[in-house]
Amino acid sequence: MLVAYIAQGGALKTQVVGPQDAAPSDAVWLDLVSPVDGEDGRVEAAVGVEIPTREEMQEIEPSSRLYVQDGARYMTLSVLCGAMTDTPSVTPVTFILANGKLVTVRYAEPRAFPLLAQRMQKACPVRVTGEVLLFEFLDTIIDRTADVLEHCAAGIERLSKRVFEREQGGNANKQYRAILTHVGRQEGLTSYARESLSSLSRMLAFLGAEIEDVQAISKEQRSALKSMHRDVAGLADYANFLANKLQFLLDGTIGMVSLEQNNIIKIFAVLSVVLMPPTLIASIYGMNFQHMPELHAAIGYPLALTAMAVSAITPYLFFKWRGWL
Repeated sequence: MLVAYIAQGGALKTQVVGPQDAAPSDAVWLDLVSPVDGEDGRVEAAVGVEIPTREEMQEIEPSSRLYVQDGARYMTLSVLCGAMTDTPSVTPVTFILANGKLVTVRYAEPRAFPLLAQRMQKACPVRVTGEVLLFEFLDTIIDRTADVLEHCAAGIERLSKRVFEREQGGNANKQYRAILTHVGRQEGLTSYARESLSSLSRMLAFLGAEIEDVQAISKEQRSALKSMHRDVAGLADYANFLANKLQFLLDGTIGMVSLEQNNIIKIFAVLSVVLMPPTLIASIYGMNFQHMPELHAAIGYPLALTAMAVSAITPYLFFKWRGWL
């Protein structure tokens, strides 16, 4: 899908470009979403840039993500996607600055895109350009990443209470399994946030090095770029702190599981010591006595079978109740 955004009356007007239509020449932002049917070719013709393929966008070396070609600046950023769902991920998004226009190429729907589009459709800077929109994008992505890290911090705090203030009773096995599952999810989300912030830091450094050649960028935007660089560095430090805290919670959870296992082993050790003397006496005498009334009783055999069944079922029910099974 190809969506064009055209400056009109202090806001951006949205226009979905049809399969047979050319990309509007007055658009300041062309958004390519999973391009098909030659949509990338129409953008190339309208802006005069080469659109990278999906495989090229997924390359991780900086030289393939941040470069200048024919006067256009190509910047591929790893952006968080689906952060508030059970399946978060990062997706590559390519930003292309050329001739005062911004071209974005993506194959997913990061939350930053609809947020910025909604805001720009209500009001945008009077003399909006591709450079202005790029800065708005970066600011939105940084804010969104900060929100995700705040969400992670709240989840980690709840996990900490569950680990070290666990409710007594109940199935400890299920509780610790659930805790480990949540730790894994939070660690995954934090790792994705760190990856996105690392990508942002490299992109800002590249943009800072190229900024002297971009005449359309104002002093305010240059100052904003430095501010964003500081924000990203601070968020990266905070993400590292959360990662360390998650590692501590993982170690703590494993330690608590070990304590539970030690308690179970202690019970078995006590039982073995308690039952050892009777077992020793029974093994010496073999229960071979002349007067054993139950041997001659009619219900002696059923009673023995019942005792065997009870002796097997009772420990099982006890272990089940304690949550050891």
